[in-house]
Amino acid sequence: MPKLIPASSTFRSSLPPLLGALCDRSIVGTAGSTICAFALASAVLLAGCRGGPESVENPAEVLSRTGQARERYFDALEAARMRGVDAPTKAALRRMVAADGYAIDARVMAFDLLLDTDRAALVEALGNSLPRMGDVAWRERACELIGERKIEELVPALIRSWANPAPGMDPTKPRPERVAIAAIVGEDQIGATLIRTMREASPTTQANLRARCWELLMKLGDAPKLRAMLANPDATRGDGMLIDLARVSSELGVLPVTREEILWTRELCEPSRAEFFAEAREALAKLPEERRTSLEIRAIPVVVACAKRRPDLLTATDAVIFDEVARRIAGRRKASPDFTGYGNGFTESLAQQRDVLVWSDLAAMAIALDMLAEPALCTHLFEQADRDREDRTTEYGGVLGLDDAGRAELLEFPPRSKASDVRFESPQALFDALYTRQFHYHNHTQKYDNSDYAGPHLGDFTFADSTRCNGLVFTFLSADLLGVDFYRHGNVVVDLGAIERPQG
Repeated sequence: MPKLIPASSTFRSSLPPLLGALCDRSIVGTAGSTICAFALASAVLLAGCRGGPESVENPAEVLSRTGQARERYFDALEAARMRGVDAPTKAALRRMVAADGYAIDARVMAFDLLLDTDRAALVEALGNSLPRMGDVAWRERACELIGERKIEELVPALIRSWANPAPGMDPTKPRPERVAIAAIVGEDQIGATLIRTMREASPTTQANLRARCWELLMKLGDAPKLRAMLANPDATRGDGMLIDLARVSSELGVLPVTREEILWTRELCEPSRAEFFAEAREALAKLPEERRTSLEIRAIPVVVACAKRRPDLLTATDAVIFDEVARRIAGRRKASPDFTGYGNGFTESLAQQRDVLVWSDLAAMAIALDMLAEPALCTHLFEQADRDREDRTTEYGGVLGLDDAGRAELLEFPPRSKASDVRFESPQALFDALYTRQFHYHNHTQKYDNSDYAGPHLGDFTFADSTRCNGLVFTFLSADLLGVDFYRHGNVVVDLGAIERPQG
């Protein structure tokens, strides 16, 4: 038998204003009889328009359907409150707080009713749905409610949601998930809460949550705290992820920023990559300390390449390397695609991006130009581009790096699936190779004059933001010219100019 649920303060606050007023005795003052009469008449009128809770025979059936008038949901929720919440109604309430298609004020009432009747069900419903919730307005309101009601069990869900990109939210305002966490634990305890959650979460079943905590701590500028934690053996003992991060931090001086970089870091610690790790440790030790500790994970293979082929780059200033790259690409044919409407001031110009380029970007471009000057590599590039032009099922791609002798080599990988002639689906084998090599690459070589599509496009930018690797795009500008574009996360692209098909 369902239990009757008394009208809680949180539930009453979410009622329509006139009905809420009737619940409040403080409305009766010196003109109490007049106010009460007006409120009663208004409530009767409202009930006449809505039908009232008595008109709802099956609250679960009403609440299960999206797209209805909000007043109908109010009636059904009030009916459930008065008669008791049975299992079908509870399932409908879970749907209301998790799925799209409901009026927000009705969802607030459903939130509070479920909180009052089955807190665990509310936590489970939002724990699964909040990080991927498409209704941005409800996502923001749900976060407010979680913070106001101080539902501590939902802190992990708030963390996962906060770490996910949220198109549609105002980027000038703090994320609502952060605000909610601060309301629950206190503004000064956000960092400590992230660290505690990361350390207490299961390494096997909550690996994603742990990575999200790390990402947010890095965004908050807590890298020094993380380095201190990793330097403490007691803090990392028995924790495979933290042990690997501690090793990379102490021996290479580098910290990952994102979830994908954490995976990259851990792959570098695999026994099968011990030789590369030793090379990286020796190469990175030659960098100035400030440069070494500011590197991203994608820079590690670049530093190894510099140590093998261009040790002068390890200590060269940014300005010196910038001038070298500018001189080497001057006069080469370049082609910029049309990005009208995509952001403001999008550019592939080296000069115009001087302020956003860091040492590892410049060193990577210098190494790429060295590799592309090798006739054997260029011959392979054009031969593959010709094959790609004839193949209408997929783009071609792979990894560009150095072989054991320090020579440039192109490693081709078949796509994970052949979905389109304008798409390359990178397989896992490619990523396994990329962890120790300098560049991911793919072709835009569908025709010999493909200059309209030179360089990376929107899907490529998304890929770079996700993987955080260095990328190269090769585009046919003519039968004998391949345009070369360097790119990385943050929509940073530099047109390195075209290379010529080797003669013979």
